[in-house]
Amino acid sequence: MNDKKNQNAKAAKPELTRFQVTFYANLLFFAFLCVLWVVSFFVCGAVWDDVESGLTEFIFFILGGGFVLVSLLDYVYESYFTPAPQESQK
Repeated sequence: MNDKKNQNAKAAKPELTRFQVTFYANLLFFAFLCVLWVVSFFVCGAVWDDVESGLTEFIFFILGGGFVLVSLLDYVYESYFTPAPQESQK
């Protein structure tokens, strides 16, 4: 009877694919970067000038682009160079 409960619990909870995990991690990080940008905009005086333009480029292109690059490298590594986990058979 416990085996049926375990099977139903596994069937009811779908696993996320590697792509979905990577995609959601990137969405979460870019949401964090948007909050960081809004805070920095108001801390810098809420004026759009050269400083704010440079800060925006740094936040989204350097930090965001770097995170996307590392996420893609991690996805490729996990997809092609890591063996798939073996399911235990009882």
